Amino acid sequence: MKPIADKRFYFPMNERFYWSKAYQSLNVSSRNLMMCFQTELRWTGKGRNKTFLNNGEISFTEAEFKFNKLGVSQTYINARNKLIEVGFIKVTYRGGMARGDMNKYKLLWVEDVAHDKMRWKRYPEENWKHKILKVKDYAVGRNTRFKKINNTLENETLNDNTLPKELDPINTHPPNKQGCNE
Repeated sequence: MKPIADKRFYFPMNERFYWSKAYQSLNVSSRNLMMCFQTELRWTGKGRNKTFLNNGEISFTEAEFKFNKLGVSQTYINARNKLIEVGFIKVTYRGGMARGDMNKYKLLWVEDVAHDKMRWKRYPEENWKHKILKVKDYAVGRNTRFKKINNTLENETLNDNTLPKELDPINTHPPNKQGCNE
C-alpha cells in the first residue's frame, strides 16, 4: 500500500461546496475519508474534456484507512456512514463476500456527475441514512445464543451448595486446605 500522503490529486473546491450544509456537517475523519476517496479517482483529459475513468468503481478500505494512521475501524465506518448520509458517496457494489472483495463507491461531488444526481445539494431536506450498509445477519453462534436449553451455568460453575458436574469436590472444598493448588 502506498501512503496517502504520497498520492497526488487535484481537488477544486468552490465556495458553494465548502459552505454547503452537507460539507459543514462533516467531522474531520469524514473529511479525511472524502479526500482519500478523491485520491483514488482517475481521469483523462483537461478542462471541459476531463472524463473520469473509475467513478463508481472506487474503493478505499478500512485496512488502508488504518495503514495511513487516520483512525481505527469504527472511525472509518462512522466516517463512511456520514458520507453516505449526507449524500457525498453512493454504494455501487457491496463487497465482503470473499477475500479481496471490497465495497465500491461512486463519488457524487465531482464535476462529471449530473446536477440532479448530486445528493449532497439536497442534504438538509433529505438524507440517505436508510442507504447506510448494515450487517444483514451474523451467522456465527446463531443456533446457540439466547437459549435457556443451552445454559451452561449449572454444569460448569459453582452455584450455592450444589457442585457442578466437572468440578472435583476435594479441590473445591478441601479439608484443612489439603489438595489445594496453593
